[in-house]
Amino acid sequence: MDEQEAIVELLEEVLGDHGLHYPNRGQISFNCPVCDEDRNKHNLEVNYFDGVYKCWACGDSEGTHGNLGKLFDKFGNRKLKKLYNILRPDETEKVVKVKKPKVVLPDNFTLFKDSHPVYPVRKQAYNYLKSRGINDEIIERFGIGFCDKGSHMGRIVIPSYNKKGDLNYYVGRSWDVNSRAKYRNPEAEKDQIIFWENLIDWNKDIYLVEGAFDGMFLDNPVVMLGKHMSELLFETIYNNAKADVIICLDGDAWTNAVKIYHELNGGELWGRIKIVKLPLDRDVCDLKGQIEDFFVKILD
Repeated sequence: MDEQEAIVELLEEVLGDHGLHYPNRGQISFNCPVCDEDRNKHNLEVNYFDGVYKCWACGDSEGTHGNLGKLFDKFGNRKLKKLYNILRPDETEKVVKVKKPKVVLPDNFTLFKDSHPVYPVRKQAYNYLKSRGINDEIIERFGIGFCDKGSHMGRIVIPSYNKKGDLNYYVGRSWDVNSRAKYRNPEAEKDQIIFWENLIDWNKDIYLVEGAFDGMFLDNPVVMLGKHMSELLFETIYNNAKADVIICLDGDAWTNAVKIYHELNGGELWGRIKIVKLPLDRDVCDLKGQIEDFFVKILD
């Protein structure tokens, strides 16, 4: 078996059966593990000659693009990544690192406390948050604001800060149900940051969730910004978590939750990983303090 065949086999282990394949160009397509949802669109394309991949449906919004090493970090496991590194040891030399611009809050970002309660745009934003069960205490705790004009007009903005207090990311969510793009986030690599890092108490139980809106309803949330745990987040949890780690993904992400359970449940964390199984029609925000009722035991 040559190198190209071996790489294709590794990709199939991570992404499943492939679609179109052009061996002469090193181009092959797969269903995207983030956005396909059993639609069999094969929107994720890999070029194993160039060592890159991209989902043409959610690459820009979900960060599903980059070099193949990142793909194995994001969707594979450590064994497959090591095998890929053996096949392509020079990949890191080919990747030119481009310095990302510093993350800044969108123009016209306004905290709710700094805007008059009767201002119509503020009322729209505030009513949207109320409809999701988010109260004034939560708004204040997480420094939530909104934009009334500019590139993020009509969006709730949820900022994130690192342990030094510097802005490292934000989530921009439209409150218009007819918006074609629900989220507009910064260009920063979300796999390279810890969301709400300044708020995490590593000495207490942490709750691993998909998104910021889920985390708002829990005492000590750790937000993955998706259904997959980055390498940085794995290492940070493994090295810092001193109490239990409770995995609380949405009901449609049970397979992802089980995978994360097995990744974390070992070494220093052995026996301290708990997992919540929600019905398909329930989200973390629906629990309202009843998480323990949904704990399940995973048989290793």
